[in-house]
Amino acid sequence: MNFPIPDFILVPSAEIMQAISIVSLIAGVCLVGVGLLLLFLNKKKGNEKKATSLWIIIGVGALIIANHGIQLLF
Repeated sequence: MNFPIPDFILVPSAEIMQAISIVSLIAGVCLVGVGLLLLFLNKKKGNEKKATSLWIIIGVGALIIANHGIQLLF
């Protein structure tokens, strides 16, 4: 279905959308990496009570990776 888009709504071009997806994919990888690194460092110290926030960071990063990875495939 093609709906007419009014002129006052800015729609980025396909190249800009691809660049946004690539940057978001990199940000997701960084979130997962930092979350795993901090989780590993917390387990090394024996401080596992604060691990919930780290798992949330890892989960958000994984969702961003999945979303933008699939978007870049199509």
